[in-house]
Amino acid sequence: MKITAINGSPKGKKSTTYLMVEEFLKGARDLKAETEHILLSNLKIHHCIGCFSCWTKTPGVCVFHDDMQKINLSDSDIILFATPLYVDNISGLLKNFMDRNIYSGVPTITKDAKGEAVHPKKQKVRPKIMIMANCGFPGQSHFEVLKLLFRRVARNYQTDLIGEIYRDEGPLLTWPDAELNEIVEKYKLLLRQAGKEIVQKLKISGTTQKALEEELIPQDLYLQHHNEFFKQFLTK
Repeated sequence: MKITAINGSPKGKKSTTYLMVEEFLKGARDLKAETEHILLSNLKIHHCIGCFSCWTKTPGVCVFHDDMQKINLSDSDIILFATPLYVDNISGLLKNFMDRNIYSGVPTITKDAKGEAVHPKKQKVRPKIMIMANCGFPGQSHFEVLKLLFRRVARNYQTDLIGEIYRDEGPLLTWPDAELNEIVEKYKLLLRQAGKEIVQKLKISGTTQKALEEELIPQDLYLQHHNEFFKQFLTK
């Protein structure tokens, strides 16, 4: 099994997103899965301009010859989309990458099993997908848009969404506070467990899922620390 993570954080290796992905992949590697962690922040990928040349003039080939050509997902069994939350949505880097994948479909339109219009896919066997995201707000409700989005993405890709990991209070995972070490290490172990379960059963158990979504610290305490940190900049 090969799991490829597409990391859409502009902060790259300094991000909470990176920490989360790496811990998850460690768990997968413990069970001998092959993994790849692609940082979009290290690549130069032009945005899609909607010219449809990849459908008409040069089928399957984009007009832009950039770092998108360095990414090969053809041998991946699972694609993990990872992102910080930006305005209730995925980051611009990840959206740009996903837009540029338009060439993977064909321009004709058919209907899916529910009678809804969809572009057919060229690949008969398609990778399953996952979503991993984090945000600076407390509360799981901030991921509602992503929950709907990736169900639609799975439908459009004509594949299965096999895992969703959403971490509110995300900055705590990289906050330089020794008092948080035990909490952070516990969460890292949960991410590794999720990685193992995906390799074993292509799903995250209910027990692990519930634990992954528990508060790291009480919301009121988180808000207090967050606001105290940023007030120093507001007074300047």
